[in-house]
Amino acid sequence: MKTELIGEQIARYRKAAGMTQEELGRAVGVSTQAVSRWECGGAPDVTLLPAIADRLHVTVDALFGRESGPAKNMSNDLIQWMRSIPEKDRLTGLTRLLWEAAIYGISDSLFDAPWIAYPEKAELDKPSLFGEGKALMRTMTGTDAGYLLGVGAEDYSYFGVFPEPEEGYERYLLTDGEYRELFAALALPGAMEALRYFCRSREGHYAPAVVAGAAGVPLPETERALEALTKANLLENEQITMPEGPVSVYALRNFSGVVPLLTFARWAGQGNGLNLVGNLMREKCFEKGAGSDEKQKA
Repeated sequence: MKTELIGEQIARYRKAAGMTQEELGRAVGVSTQAVSRWECGGAPDVTLLPAIADRLHVTVDALFGRESGPAKNMSNDLIQWMRSIPEKDRLTGLTRLLWEAAIYGISDSLFDAPWIAYPEKAELDKPSLFGEGKALMRTMTGTDAGYLLGVGAEDYSYFGVFPEPEEGYERYLLTDGEYRELFAALALPGAMEALRYFCRSREGHYAPAVVAGAAGVPLPETERALEALTKANLLENEQITMPEGPVSVYALRNFSGVVPLLTFARWAGQGNGLNLVGNLMREKCFEKGAGSDEKQKA
């Protein structure tokens, strides 16, 4: 077999992986010039072939043009692929992979849509159903196995993957009363302003007067909102001793939970009219009957 083929295959898979010659060379311990020589008709030392194949996420057989080589472990492939991407770009790369899976790979019944391009912007210029801002370019796929929901775009992308447990979703949801308490807390005057203040501030505890002043909300309303958000487990509070007596201070309990909550609230509140990808093939009900306080306590 001609050595030129190996070089051609290396160039092909390197470009498909989004790697430069320098990055591939660094990954396998050779110079950029060595990789260039391979791709111009040379061939690497045979002892380097396994390392090259691993970094390009293919089999050694594939480097020789034998595309039907043995199947690789996809979990290992994904880990290696993620490691080949700069750390700052890994989550963005993963969400794009999920976006492509939502179009092509979740179900055999999905339409073949090679004409759908990964958009540059997550928002349309068309107003949302709330009458403010812009509508999201959403992606949704629903099958009897679960849901994949999110937004895929160059400027902002996120996804949630929700495989359905064998016993259904309801066991893992809050009770109706707990949801009412949560949303009632968020609906209080000053609650969203306070929550946004905590999200954009340094981690730590803040006195109600500080939150009220920064959020531009009267102190009494802020105090009621902070107490309700604490009861709903979005905030936590501590008592500190001051010269004038004990003072309650508050901190965000779970930043990593609040951001997805607010993000998917916008996603869900948009309605069903505007979707870049919408494949709903689910026949099962969302829940199997539970959801009320009484049923979930049973």
